[in-house]
Amino acid sequence: MKKRIFLLILGVNVFYIGTSQNRNSISEFNNDILNIGYGIKMSSDSTKNTFSISGVDASVFGKSTAIDPTKALYGKIAGLNVYQGSGSSADNVSSLSFHGSAPLVLVDGFPRKITDVNPQEIETCFLLKDATATALYGMKGANGVLVVNTKRGIEGKMNIKVEYDFGVNTSFRAPEFADAYMYATSLNTALQNDGLSPRYNNLELDAFRTGKYPYEFPNVDWWKHTMNNVGFTHNLKFSFVGGSSKFRYFTSVSYYRDLSMLKDNTSDSRYNISPTDTRLGIRTNIDSDITKSTFFKINVAGNLKEINESRYGRNAIFNKIYATPSAAFPIFYDNDIYGGNSTYGENNPVALLKDYGQRRTMLASLMVDASMKQELDALTKGLSAEVSVSYDNTGSLSEESIKEYRYMDAGAKLSPIDGTLSTNPIIYGLDSEILEHNLPFESLMMRSDFQAKISYERLFGNKHQLDGALIYDMQSYTNNGRNTSNKNLSYMAVASYMYDNRYVINAVFNRSGSAYLKDGNKFRNYPAVSFAWNINNEKFLKNVSLINRLKFRTSYGLSGWDEALSHELWRFSYTNGGGYNFGDNATGVGGLTEGVLPILSLQPVKVERFTSGIDFSAFGNRLNLEFDGFYERRSNMLVSGTNSVSEIIGIGVGQLCEGTNKYKGVDFSLNWDDNVSDIYYHVGMNGSYLNSEVVNNNQAFQQYDYLYQKGNRVGQMYGLEAIGFFTSQLDINNSPKQTFSEVRPGDIKYKDQNGDHIIDSNDVVKMFGSNIPRFYFGVDLGLRYKGFEISADFQGLTGKTINLLDSPLYNAPLVNNGNISATYLNREICWSPENKQNATMPRLTSTANNNNYRNSSFWYRDGSFIKLRNLYLAYTFSKKDTKFADIKFFLQGNNLFSLDNIHFADPELLGIAYPSVRSYSVGIKLIF
Repeated sequence: MKKRIFLLILGVNVFYIGTSQNRNSISEFNNDILNIGYGIKMSSDSTKNTFSISGVDASVFGKSTAIDPTKALYGKIAGLNVYQGSGSSADNVSSLSFHGSAPLVLVDGFPRKITDVNPQEIETCFLLKDATATALYGMKGANGVLVVNTKRGIEGKMNIKVEYDFGVNTSFRAPEFADAYMYATSLNTALQNDGLSPRYNNLELDAFRTGKYPYEFPNVDWWKHTMNNVGFTHNLKFSFVGGSSKFRYFTSVSYYRDLSMLKDNTSDSRYNISPTDTRLGIRTNIDSDITKSTFFKINVAGNLKEINESRYGRNAIFNKIYATPSAAFPIFYDNDIYGGNSTYGENNPVALLKDYGQRRTMLASLMVDASMKQELDALTKGLSAEVSVSYDNTGSLSEESIKEYRYMDAGAKLSPIDGTLSTNPIIYGLDSEILEHNLPFESLMMRSDFQAKISYERLFGNKHQLDGALIYDMQSYTNNGRNTSNKNLSYMAVASYMYDNRYVINAVFNRSGSAYLKDGNKFRNYPAVSFAWNINNEKFLKNVSLINRLKFRTSYGLSGWDEALSHELWRFSYTNGGGYNFGDNATGVGGLTEGVLPILSLQPVKVERFTSGIDFSAFGNRLNLEFDGFYERRSNMLVSGTNSVSEIIGIGVGQLCEGTNKYKGVDFSLNWDDNVSDIYYHVGMNGSYLNSEVVNNNQAFQQYDYLYQKGNRVGQMYGLEAIGFFTSQLDINNSPKQTFSEVRPGDIKYKDQNGDHIIDSNDVVKMFGSNIPRFYFGVDLGLRYKGFEISADFQGLTGKTINLLDSPLYNAPLVNNGNISATYLNREICWSPENKQNATMPRLTSTANNNNYRNSSFWYRDGSFIKLRNLYLAYTFSKKDTKFADIKFFLQGNNLFSLDNIHFADPELLGIAYPSVRSYSVGIKLIF
């Protein structure tokens, strides 16, 4: 077995485990070239470059069984935080954050979504972080740039890979709702706390408890009757790679089908609501050397997706599951009519899921990009020209089968005297005998890009290397709907000079324009410069064998972001409104009214970025360290204009480009790779520390200094400081007046911050942390012995504050005929006169309570967590043993556990949604 091979590109820790017969990494596809966009190729000889880049190779995506590529990036790239998405596979796409902002994503050099590619198609994925790298992308680069490159063909006979995995999905920390007796008892308590009569008498409570009258006093576990315990996933992938010296190809075909945990219908054979997500994808990448100096490549990818579900919606159904008490009504009455009542209407969760009809949504996308490069050495050595184009088209439509159903309110009551059951049934609605059908158009998106480049690369003597390029980029994005399209145009000059493999300087100048800006003022300039010093190439270190690489780099420059803008913000507008009576009959006539003032100084967000870093390798490249310190000043952000302009002008003021924030921190990665005999092992960690400050958010004048948000962290949490519960009416009378709603014993008591004996918005202070984590990190461990392989990936964050009011289990249970959960009742102790000393929650109430359910220290919690995102176990039988192919069998688990402070729910998913998923997969991979 060969020793592990470590590839370090521009501070990028790219590594894989493998033998020459079993590799799944960048080394299979142009192992010494990294494409960062605009046809700019970076050599693995990192001495030539000054950029700060971190990333991963194909082996990371090769271990992922998720259809969403972002799921493979948890804790993998320094500086990139991956937030878990919500929903079933049809919706669950993780969001990406680079220092608190969503980065631009490029696929094969063109702006696209990372979900436009399948994981098995990805060769490399890198994050561009420093000023010169982000300045390349002008008004799109301020948030960092995530560059995704798909696999390419190689010279040689066809290599075929086949992989299939079967997954079982279970819910992770699903909610547990109160049974009917627990709900009814709690509701009675809440009503009594409000000074109202209880809804259920003792005999009715006993009927809920015993189940004596299952239709009139039901006990329905709505979660159990709408959700299965497991869901299933099938994932089949093929890839073909090969070619000759003049023609190379990579082709992949994938089939994916996910059956979610929502139940399907069994009562109506006319339609099928089996909750499935079915996808078919195909990609072909072709490289052709037309002549010795003319090179052509084309990439074509197509994806089909079909989502089948109940017409009510795979996500909307959870609003009803969470909100409907188990005691509200039965699923069916004994006459086979659905349960319902005047309070909850037709919103029977089972009926909405199964008997409301079907929706089938079809999505299709076609993505094509091509480039032609011509070397012009005949004119002068090192000169070349390249033209690239892309065109993407994505559309969707849906097909609906519409159905209605009857529901009944029994109007049941038990006499508190003799227990006589009385009913007053009322039937609402109609049962559909035939289905109505609808074929609504959903969406259409077209995106195109044209790029042209003239470049020059020349080595003078043995010590001077000069590289440069002039680049033109025109982008267009069109979506259905009014004012949803955008166009961008950029002119760039890029230059690099290296002396003696020791000193490198890069410079970028980008003049970038946006269609969002006013005519005559559409362009902005984004210059940047960076410097690198390859210290290990100095004479005093050349003979130090312990150090393999020591490099210092620094950069400074500007970049922009226009995605926060929209069309016509600079134009004065009129809206329908107002009117007066006019004419002989005094007929009402409508008219137009002035809109808010335009933004005359409309600007894209501007980011001033300074980065310095060190790349270090030692002990035969076993130890590798990448460290970056950064400072960013983000200005021209849109903020409310009403706070700084007096209302005396008589017209509304919308937004102003006056917001400014500052960010600073560090990104780092540390890896140790080694082998002892046939045992290879890897230990790696990367992390990011981020501190931020609000410099200007155009906040209005505040009476007290502590009310200003300036100087606090971006996303800082604010609220009232809770100091306990009111214990009696005397306690309320002797305390500062709380102005949010009527206060009763058992309500939350707040601190009077300004001493005016009134609790109001002037008592809101900053507290705890921010909704943006201060520190996030990843840890990956790997061990390989001959054919056996095991790896584990952990991701975590800290310094983030979350709000329990984001959870429907804690936000106003029972209020306005709401539900309550067993999770809440079993974990907490609600205030009552009997347990006022050990209460952990305010009194139960059935009416809106703006005093208790508002942002305060009472509800904020530490959102830190450490999750085991991926555990992978595999064994490979080599082709030498099987005689026809390398065969790998693998087991995998995802989201297996979380160490956090929440416990009752996923700390990343507190709201109403399809539950977080823990998945287990078994699969086989064949390489022919």
